Amino acid sequence: MSVASSTGLIILAAGTSSRLGRPKQLLEYKGKPLLQHAIDIAGQFEWGAGVLVLGANARRIEQKIDPKGLDLIRNEKWEEGIASSIRLGLSHLREKKSDLHHALFLLSDQPYLTVEVLRLLLSVHEENKSITACKYQGQIGVPVILSHAFFNDLMQLEGDQGAKKIVMNNFDTTSTIPFEGGEVDVDTEEDVKHLD
Repeated sequence: MSVASSTGLIILAAGTSSRLGRPKQLLEYKGKPLLQHAIDIAGQFEWGAGVLVLGANARRIEQKIDPKGLDLIRNEKWEEGIASSIRLGLSHLREKKSDLHHALFLLSDQPYLTVEVLRLLLSVHEENKSITACKYQGQIGVPVILSHAFFNDLMQLEGDQGAKKIVMNNFDTTSTIPFEGGEVDVDTEEDVKHLD
């Protein structure tokens, strides 16, 4: 069994994009919405299960994207912060497929995500089987894969706590891969201007 087939994919896209003033999920990037870019990259793999978590502007976003087989769920408590989307997405996948060994978290606003980044992440995680994260500009971040040993920890996250808290608490068993451009996200109109 491949790592991907025993992994649940969770794309987190529930944020309100308050600094940008419009849904970053729908920003056009290379001819399609930025969120669609993440969906299409992830769609190159056969996951055990997959879910897309929307929240703010959910109805508008749903009309503009193709989830490509991902379960689409709405986080009605998105204002509580990213932890609520993590808990919701993971709960959904565990109910759907109880034997998942890993969970992979993606965001909707990393334009330079590639199939190669995810392939390397999965390859390294197959050896590590604990936590495998991306590294860019000296920082540890997403995409990140956590084994089922950390599922209960993920379910305890609150507010704006993401998986990074768990990664840093278990850094001695965390592997990292380089992700060039991983630090680039889209929070302001100035960021939009620099997308290529």
